[in-house]
Amino acid sequence: MDILLIYPADGLRFFQSMVPLGMLSVGTVVKEAGYQVKLLDLNHYRGNLKKDLAFWHPRVIGIGGTTPSRMKSYRIAALAKKILPDTTIVYAGVHATFTAPEVLAKIPAIDYIIMGEGELSFRELCDALIRTGSDPEKISGLAFRRGSEVVQNPSKRINDLSVLPIPDRDLLEGDYHLDMDFINGTAEPIITSRGCPAMCNFCSASRMFPGGVRYRPMDQVGKEIAYLLERRPFSGLKVFDSTFTAGRDHVLRFCETVKPFNLKWECEIRADTVDYELLTTMKDAGCYYVNMGLESSDDDRLKKIAKGISTDQALQVMADCRRLGILVKVFFTFGHPGQTFAQCKQDIRFIKKHRKSIDFYAVTPGLKVYPGTRLEKEAHDSGFLPPDFSWVTSRPSLKNLLLLETSNTFILFQKQLGALRLLQIVIILLFSGLYSSREFMWRMIKENIKNLSTNVFNWYKRLSTKVHK
Repeated sequence: MDILLIYPADGLRFFQSMVPLGMLSVGTVVKEAGYQVKLLDLNHYRGNLKKDLAFWHPRVIGIGGTTPSRMKSYRIAALAKKILPDTTIVYAGVHATFTAPEVLAKIPAIDYIIMGEGELSFRELCDALIRTGSDPEKISGLAFRRGSEVVQNPSKRINDLSVLPIPDRDLLEGDYHLDMDFINGTAEPIITSRGCPAMCNFCSASRMFPGGVRYRPMDQVGKEIAYLLERRPFSGLKVFDSTFTAGRDHVLRFCETVKPFNLKWECEIRADTVDYELLTTMKDAGCYYVNMGLESSDDDRLKKIAKGISTDQALQVMADCRRLGILVKVFFTFGHPGQTFAQCKQDIRFIKKHRKSIDFYAVTPGLKVYPGTRLEKEAHDSGFLPPDFSWVTSRPSLKNLLLLETSNTFILFQKQLGALRLLQIVIILLFSGLYSSREFMWRMIKENIKNLSTNVFNWYKRLSTKVHK
């Protein structure tokens, strides 16, 4: 075997499972280059990895993963290198991109790291290692050791996304399925662009894909939807662009493309990128549900976290969605640097006041710290991340009790708004009368029961199909 791509398990997913779209894109590129490639998603794999690694004996192993699954990625690399010492181990992804020097310095099993967009750089690396024997050290976006030094070549962004083929789902092994939120039916994931126009302090999307948003050609997107429908029937799409509505013309072209397929779909929006006219077109093309990050109802706080929107803009979008019958889920985060308990309670009052325009809301108590974000730098500079903090260890230093680890993700608690205060916020949300409105309570209960029943029904249907086979 030439290439084995391994995606580490990221938790128990009983009802649903997400296609690893990034790794699938990488696998498709090297497959079309003529390599024998296998994609192993450990969320679905039930074999003996030690035995299979020895049997397959790939020349190159590419390992992906996220910040929460990073320790699993490191353990997979160590296992692979122990069994196959001559095999080249490559690590890639968002987490790998922003932790490359530390990982290469402390994880000897990893030979190379691909930083940034990985498809073309990984193909070049495989060409050098397997076919040409050329020096890989000139490849863009490659990090590697040179003696005791870690070298990082500048990443090269893929300006023309049309050079990337439609992801080949035949590389997937397992029953991948997503259920539509709040309506019956199954969904397929799709990505139509790369990048994000925002510079939020807690997110690394704009640094991972710098230089603005780039869009896939819409004829290619249409071909992918048709290709997915040929493989198996489904009811809708989940558009996983960082900000789907970043470009108005792109959204209009997508609506024109997707409408003939008669599919329901959902997406991520920003309050400053949509208006009633655009939402009307989206609704007419099948959009039934949007996610919108507001984070705070305080405009000063929004400026400090570089959210780039205002509360008035969000309120207008919520009102437009309600008028059009588009479900809207609004995200709030408590625990921003400098945020007080009184300001958190102001957000709760905001939710209560506008509950008729908020179909669903999600609240995150405490900020998750990710590498490559401005928040990570602020946490280092302020001392919230201890001097001995390392992304290659599983536990933070006990010197800083304001840092909590859950599922290998670090949650930062501010001194003026510690864990107990944030717990109090959660209790207030439950008992403040937010659910006292019969209309609001019934809407939440009805939609969540429908969502749960849909998940159970689809799971039972898939299980029955397997049994009868």
